[in-house]
Amino acid sequence: MNILVTGFNGKVGFEVANKLKEKTIPLKCAVRNVEKAKLNFGNAYEFVTLDFSDPSTFENALDQIDKIFLIYPPGDKIEFESFLHQAKEKGINHIVYLSVKDVQLLPFIHHFKNENLLKKLEIPYTFIRAGYFMQNLSDFLMEEIKERQRIFIPAGRGKTSFVDTRDLAEVASIALQHTEKHQNKKYVITGDEALDFYKVADIMTEVFRFKIQYTNPSVKEFKEFMLEKGVNEEFVNVVIGIHFPTKLGLAKGITHDYEKITNKKPTKINTYIKDYKEIWM
Repeated sequence: MNILVTGFNGKVGFEVANKLKEKTIPLKCAVRNVEKAKLNFGNAYEFVTLDFSDPSTFENALDQIDKIFLIYPPGDKIEFESFLHQAKEKGINHIVYLSVKDVQLLPFIHHFKNENLLKKLEIPYTFIRAGYFMQNLSDFLMEEIKERQRIFIPAGRGKTSFVDTRDLAEVASIALQHTEKHQNKKYVITGDEALDFYKVADIMTEVFRFKIQYTNPSVKEFKEFMLEKGVNEEFVNVVIGIHFPTKLGLAKGITHDYEKITNKKPTKINTYIKDYKEIWM
C-alpha cells in the first residue's frame, strides 16, 4: 500500500500525513515545490511534485500509488478532472476525498461536481464531508484575534458545528487503511456541539485570560475593512461565502459519524483552543 497525500501544506493534508506516518504506512506527500518542502521538513516525509494546474506533473505523482487522500486545491486553471482521469488510468483503487458538509445542497461549488465525477469514473471512494474547521481560528481569522482581540467575520448570530482537522485526519487515515469497509461511503464529520462565534469568543477569553470579542460585522463592513487592508478581493469573497450558511442558520447540524467510525468523542473546541493557545499570544 502506497498513499499519495495531497494538500500537505494545508490544514487537513498535513494532519493526514502525520496520522499515516505515526502508523508507519508508506506515503508520499504532494507539493508544488519539493525543494521548499524539504527545507521546511527535511527528510521527515517523502515529497513528490504535484501541481493541479500542470498536467505534466500528474504521471510521476501517481507512479506506484494505490490510494489517494484528495483535496481540491486553491488556484486558477485547476485541471482536476484530468487528474482524476489519469488516476483512473493508473488503476488507483481508492480515493478519500475531502468534501464539505451539506454539499448535496450546493450544486454551484466544486465539491458537488467533483463528488459526481468520482462516482461517474467508478473509482472507489470515501467522501468526508467536513463541518467548519476549528483551525480557521488559527488561520485566516488569527490576525484580527491576535492584533485586535476580536473575531471579525460576518457570520451573524448563527451557530456552526465546529470540527477539529485532527479528527478529520483520523477518519481519513482509517478509511485509507480499511478501504473495503469504507468503500463508497459518505461521512459527515462534525463536532458534537454547535456554537455561535459569541460563545467561541467567550471560550477564548476564558482560556487566554484576556477579553476576546466577536464583533459580528456586516458583509459590507467586513469587505471594506479587508480590502482596505490589502486582502485579495477574491479571497475576501470566498471567506464571506464560507460564513454565509452560518449567518442563515444552516450550519448548525450535528452528526455522530466520527464517533461511529473511531469509537471516540470528537474534539471539543475548548481542547483545540488550549492546544493551540500559543499561536494567538
